[in-house]
Amino acid sequence: MKKYLKLGNLMFNMIVALMISAVFGAPVLFAAGISLVSGTVLSFAPHVNGILMSGLQKEIWTDILMEKFYPDSSFLTEARDMSALVEYNKINLAEVGASPDVLIDNTSYPIAVTSRTDIPKELALRTLDTTSTVVRNVEAMELAYDKMSSVVYGHKMELQRIAAKLAAWNYSPAADSQYTPVLAATGAINSGKRRLTFTDVMNLMVSFNGLDIPMDGRILVLNPQHESDLILQDLAMYKTAIVNGMLFGFKLYRTSVTPIFNGSLGTKVAYGAVAAATDTIASIAFHKDEVMKATGSIEMFAKYADPDNKGDVINFQMRFCALSLRTKAIAALYSPLE
Repeated sequence: MKKYLKLGNLMFNMIVALMISAVFGAPVLFAAGISLVSGTVLSFAPHVNGILMSGLQKEIWTDILMEKFYPDSSFLTEARDMSALVEYNKINLAEVGASPDVLIDNTSYPIAVTSRTDIPKELALRTLDTTSTVVRNVEAMELAYDKMSSVVYGHKMELQRIAAKLAAWNYSPAADSQYTPVLAATGAINSGKRRLTFTDVMNLMVSFNGLDIPMDGRILVLNPQHESDLILQDLAMYKTAIVNGMLFGFKLYRTSVTPIFNGSLGTKVAYGAVAAATDTIASIAFHKDEVMKATGSIEMFAKYADPDNKGDVINFQMRFCALSLRTKAIAALYSPLE
């Protein structure tokens, strides 16, 4: 491979050498000479498979991938971030034991003493791997835009989508229960499914009120079809909700990756299952203090100047989890089949 003197390397090393000169008091001419020699060597050093710069490049790309990984428009911004608790891509938690009783006008002493037994739990983060993408050398030279940046952005978008899909599934209940309401939509039939109505959302508010779930921190994540249902029912009312960002005490978000429910039973379908004729759409709701998210390690794997693909081949691996903390204060609104 023909080598060329790289002025960028020379300039970078010149700046570094001058900084060292200023700190340690070395002569400026001596620092300039050192930078000239080192820059020349760096320019003509072998770069096959990214020997010199691969580590730096990977760090740059992973930083770009993780920048604003939870955009403001994502419901994941509301969940507790427990990333600081991650060690070796695991989180050590504890299932809290029984709460104490409250005595009213007690006259019996001594008061009974009990100990609380917490059950330790180790939570391993899920592993999210993207498939590989190649940026061929010919494309990199001929295209007018930075294709590698575009490719990394594509990996980021897909990781964001899957992370949101996992979270939406885990932030929703398996079925209706005392602390996890699953309510059926009651609107008109559309393509064999009941439309969601404002009354349905209000009934969800009533369910949360009955569970004494704090008003501050209630989140409603609408499936786009359910959002459309509300718009068609009362556009003015929905516009008001969008302007305020709130609907019946719930802060509003939307996503297309809400979980699938059985349209007859109102039960959640297994994650990743192929949608069946008996399945239907759902929206989810939760209280932000009852759900969590955590990000662990993020790695970029690359083969630079791969001889078989005539270009750079990259993919990413991210450790992530998003869960309901107590299986409480999570809910779903689904459209039953008719």
